[in-house]
Amino acid sequence: MRKFTTAIVILSMIIVSGCSEDEPEMLPTDDDTNEPVTTEIRAFIFGHSLIVHEPPRIPTPSDETSVPHWMASLADHADLGYSVAGQYGFLQQHDDLPPIAQWGFDIVEPAWDSDNETFAEADFNTVLLTPANFIQYQASDENYFNGDVSPVGATLTIHDWVNDQEEGITFYIYENWPDMAPYIEGEFPLQEELAPYHEITQGEFHDWWIDYHDHLVTARPEDDIRMIPVGPIIAEILTETDLVNIPVEELYEDDAPHGRPTIYFLAGLITYMAMYEAESPSDYQIPNTVHSLVSENYEEVVDLIWDELNAFDFENGESRVW
Repeated sequence: MRKFTTAIVILSMIIVSGCSEDEPEMLPTDDDTNEPVTTEIRAFIFGHSLIVHEPPRIPTPSDETSVPHWMASLADHADLGYSVAGQYGFLQQHDDLPPIAQWGFDIVEPAWDSDNETFAEADFNTVLLTPANFIQYQASDENYFNGDVSPVGATLTIHDWVNDQEEGITFYIYENWPDMAPYIEGEFPLQEELAPYHEITQGEFHDWWIDYHDHLVTARPEDDIRMIPVGPIIAEILTETDLVNIPVEELYEDDAPHGRPTIYFLAGLITYMAMYEAESPSDYQIPNTVHSLVSENYEEVVDLIWDELNAFDFENGESRVW
């Protein structure tokens, strides 16, 4: 979240050569959408299976059902640096600190060996965190039914600990997509059940995340806490473009819902563009593990994502994501 006036932005353009790439000073502009604000991301992810789903029910050649896989692939094509470490859990487990580096990937550079170095020694510049997708029935500042902490409280515990380890880190909230089970009749969604589900993702479910983000920013107004609306943008892509014609079984494998590679590619694409603050490479060749309609409509999808990220603002006009 950048609280810059026009004058400050102009000044930052003058002095940008003296700024570190981990703390970029310039906002993306419509005239320069392919120049990333940062060229090196070292991320720790407090995540769960809507970021890394391994192993998938339907096997894939590599780690195609994970966001880091696609982030690394896109970054490599753009000649940008990307390394990551992370762990599984929900907020009530994640706030039992310090974390550990649980994950490993075929094509993603590891960012941390937690057996041999501390979190602070890993030199992270980015944290990505996501709450569960089935807790939105009550407010984000209300305690979990089985605990004495709220999602907001647990997140602030994690955020404050991270800031003690690495001052000035950029902290992203990954807005995921809702549990599908309450909104479908059977154990697996029918094609006609997707549109109402996507409407919920963009409606009441999204409202919970806005409130959650507002609480965090209000509690830590001087810190850099941003949010990436991954689920709502995926919902828009799957209803407002030709991707509406992708069969449901090519998108999801269950009602959790864990995705197939196409869902995680879209999630990775959105996350890439939000974190690097640039459009994804226009000549990126999407592998055939992702449904062909994504490749056929790639330019339109990227444009839609970019427009939605640029429009994702607080009521005062300041960006929630940049």
